[in-house]
Amino acid sequence: PNMKPNTNVTSRKPNLKLKLDSTLIKPEHIAIFSSWIVKRDSSCYNKKNIPYKFNLLYRASRDGNTTAAFHNKCDNKGATVVIVKIPNSEKIIGGYNPLSWDSSDSWKSTNDSFIFSFADRNNLQSAKVGYCNKNHHYAICCYSGRGPSFGGGHDLCFNNNNNWYDNFGSPNNSYPKIDDVQLKYPNYFDVD
Repeated sequence: PNMKPNTNVTSRKPNLKLKLDSTLIKPEHIAIFSSWIVKRDSSCYNKKNIPYKFNLLYRASRDGNTTAAFHNKCDNKGATVVIVKIPNSEKIIGGYNPLSWDSSDSWKSTNDSFIFSFADRNNLQSAKVGYCNKNHHYAICCYSGRGPSFGGGHDLCFNNNNNWYDNFGSPNNSYPKIDDVQLKYPNYFDVD
């Protein structure tokens, strides 16, 4: 389930100028995310032929690093990519929700979601992706007291204490383990 990105991409059609309001990623990351969304090799798109429009909905440093702020900015907005940076490193991790976040206190089923990591965000070859491969009925967790939450075992989750954590030891995992993060406490980690 892990695919390595190929940075030797070619343009297939012209695209409007890509405006990216992010301090964490570059247009090349968007091309990789777009390829993963259609479950293709990372070279499927490049920054000139991205078929999706990406808008920054929520930035924790600007909007508040709380579950309430996340839901205020991201609920009912459609498909989203969540990206977080691990402190004191160039590592970024996150996930793709093809559905909408909401505060319905329910699980959502999909086979099209994924989680990812870049061991070094400046090295596109360091990317790994894992698609929901089991427990797809619990692929996305939409709880008012949690921020983005991927997987039945809360495989990657922003919880009600405003902490990020992974829980890849759970028998209820929906995604494969793709990477280790720098843990503050067992299963908890900080983000920038």
